[in-house]
Amino acid sequence: MPSSRYLARDAVRLIVERLENKGRDPVSILELGPGTGTFTERILPHLRDDDRFDAVELNTYFYKILRRRFKSNNILKIHHQDFLTFQSENKYDFVISSLPYEGIPSKVTRKMWEHKLSLCNPDAYIIYYKYVNFNQFRSRFEKQMVRNYCEDKKLVFLNMPPARLLTLKINKAGDLNESHGEVNAPDSNGITNGKHTEGSDSRIVSNGY
Repeated sequence: MPSSRYLARDAVRLIVERLENKGRDPVSILELGPGTGTFTERILPHLRDDDRFDAVELNTYFYKILRRRFKSNNILKIHHQDFLTFQSENKYDFVISSLPYEGIPSKVTRKMWEHKLSLCNPDAYIIYYKYVNFNQFRSRFEKQMVRNYCEDKKLVFLNMPPARLLTLKINKAGDLNESHGEVNAPDSNGITNGKHTEGSDSRIVSNGY
């Protein structure tokens, strides 16, 4: 089921704010699992010719829809493949996704997160959502990533089913422990890399938001 316009609006808000900054540098965006393009269509109008926008879609049906919908856009590059096989010399400022982590084995989820991290610029943002009627995290690695780097959480009730929107700001200096391949855990005070991670602000999105 496509994301509602309310979820789409809030998911791309940070990206659009960056794109609308007139004095900005070129921006690189990676979208994973764009489906029918609900997020994609809200990003495209704000892009400049020197920006980069890659979308990776595994599903053949959705890929064909995306190709038809956005065939006139020269900035968007649509890749029909498994994300784990996607390679790019480019690094991204934003990684936004609609991947169904709840239905993916935890080992595969970890590989996907590690691959996302490898494609991120320093201080990149990872934006994604999880349906609230599912167990929040199947993957311990994903849970720890959110615990360490979550900058914002929103509950979007005007979606079916309701969704929890998560925005992570990745500190590339501390995302993975090089010697053990583990995510750095917060200390007893909930501080990781100088950032307080517990009790982060959570805003509820309603019809009037």
